[in-house]
Amino acid sequence: MFNRQGLHIAMLLWGSIFSLIAAICMFLSKNFEKTKRRDMLHLLLCSSCLLFSDAVAWGYRGISGRTAGYVVLVSNFLVFFLSDVMLFLYHDYLCYTLFGKDDRHDKRILLGYGIAVFAMLLVILSQFTHLYYNIDSNNLYYRRPGYFLSVLLPLFVTILDVTLLVQYRKRLGVRTFVAMLSYIVLPILAMIGLLFYYGISLTNIAISISMILLFAEAVMEQNENLAQKEKQLWESQIALTISQIQPHFLYNTLSTIAELCRKDPEMAEEVTNRFAGYLRMNLEHMGDRTPVSFQKELAHVRTYLWIEKIRFQDAIRVVYDIRTENFRLPALSVQPLVENAVKHGMMGSEKVCTITIMASQTKTGYQVVIRDDGCGFDVTQRIKNDGRDHVGIDSVRSRLEMMVNGTLTITSEIGKGTTVVIDIPDEEETGKEAV
Repeated sequence: MFNRQGLHIAMLLWGSIFSLIAAICMFLSKNFEKTKRRDMLHLLLCSSCLLFSDAVAWGYRGISGRTAGYVVLVSNFLVFFLSDVMLFLYHDYLCYTLFGKDDRHDKRILLGYGIAVFAMLLVILSQFTHLYYNIDSNNLYYRRPGYFLSVLLPLFVTILDVTLLVQYRKRLGVRTFVAMLSYIVLPILAMIGLLFYYGISLTNIAISISMILLFAEAVMEQNENLAQKEKQLWESQIALTISQIQPHFLYNTLSTIAELCRKDPEMAEEVTNRFAGYLRMNLEHMGDRTPVSFQKELAHVRTYLWIEKIRFQDAIRVVYDIRTENFRLPALSVQPLVENAVKHGMMGSEKVCTITIMASQTKTGYQVVIRDDGCGFDVTQRIKNDGRDHVGIDSVRSRLEMMVNGTLTITSEIGKGTTVVIDIPDEEETGKEAV
């Protein structure tokens, strides 16, 4: 025999379980944009609790006893209250998707928040006044005359969301627009259905279907963003490798080797071997998409500076202050910055150029500092006018951000020198922040 109520409760529970699993997946993923990930996580968790509360409310309806009475009372309250919380969260998710964090001057945005909060307050008030519903001595649920407000207020916010979504639809892709619209259209159709057929939580079931579509759209968008980042990373890595094998360094090193062949053949052989190792590492890491140990990167930097000291002799001085090597960073991220330090430090200066390389652990991660005491420069003008520097610095900065969530900061003062700081957050700290 067909059991309509059992099927109804099972549908609600399956919707709750799916939303919870989706929320766990969203929580564990660190590739989503931070704010959007947080908003989607809240929506999924709220949806899971809403559907579970609705299933409990239907399951205990009509069961006698004080315990069942409390369960029915609490579960029905949660159904109404969480429905309005989801209204608030979706409005916030929609506004962030359309406008971001700052561009929120449209009055409909604030009005939507206000109505959603007012609806939540009315749900709380109705627990004392029975405005929306009443539960009799048999633990059966009955609608009260004020029930229409629980439908009317969300409908106002929904209309506001529709106008925002339609007006600014060009800011969204077709897939995102359809997914966002489903969260509005499906519950409205369910509300209309409830006018003619009462006895099944059509609205909450519609919400669960919409959440599936929103979650699927977010996952597809994440995959597209990851693919785009992979492409950018690959292009950035190739651009860096090409920019790092610069003609002037090649010519100067080969000239130094040629001169040493006459004066000191053994040293010429040593320089040749180290230069070959330098070129080999550059080429090996052309397609490297994972971080390498700082120890390996530092060895590459030492090779480069050793070759430069053969050329400049006592005109260049290198100071190492390495307090930790126990972290990872993108390959070829320190060497191009050291090369710039040598070039800028030696440019137009007759004094000994000191290059200082420091690595240390901070409270939130690790820090690498490259400093020279050369002539310094205007950071904005140098990056604009020197194409080679621009490619190298932009490549390092983008790879630091994409691969290890790191940052690169350059400060320079004319006549005093330049300092470049790389900050790399610790993996555990990064994970906490993402949550």
